[in-house]
Amino acid sequence: MRVTIIRDDSVVGVDGVFRRVDLSALPARIRALQWNGVSGHVEYDHGANTTLHDLAAFQTFVDLWNTAAPQPPVPPGARQMTAAALARIDSAYEAAVKAMTKSYPGDEVGSWPQQEAEARAWLMDSRASTPWIDAAAAGRGIDKAALIAKIITKASLFTPAHGQLTGKRQKLRDEIIALGDNPTQQQLDAIQW
Repeated sequence: MRVTIIRDDSVVGVDGVFRRVDLSALPARIRALQWNGVSGHVEYDHGANTTLHDLAAFQTFVDLWNTAAPQPPVPPGARQMTAAALARIDSAYEAAVKAMTKSYPGDEVGSWPQQEAEARAWLMDSRASTPWIDAAAAGRGIDKAALIAKIITKASLFTPAHGQLTGKRQKLRDEIIALGDNPTQQQLDAIQW
């Protein structure tokens, strides 16, 4: 089940069918929510989006949608269609990044910037402080220089690939936004990952 919640329009969409729903219980800082049936994200008025791993906290709004008096579905407005298109691009981006990092636990991926910073600092000056690398090399039972070589090799592969995906996401989002305030669904659908 795909779910979209858009606070400013007071609508909830379930599998593309939008209905007006009382969203007064939605935390004020949340602007929108997108759920693709498996994962999603929450958009805030201020701050970065956060990943959504389950819909349980927002089930109340789906229940309200389900119990709403029968009415013709509210056709999505331009803002809703644009939000859905942006969410589609973001979901595709997240899936592509996840595919690149699927064989690594999230905590390890989160340490990559620290690993790379320490490795590059050590390559510039072998006296540089490298507490993460020192602990990892000891835990792994390999030489510090060998671990640094592995880190640099992995960073040299991941960084440009991640940059390319991020640039593609930003380009596609820019194309959607450039359509202005009244895009057609056909124009939005033409912008694909």
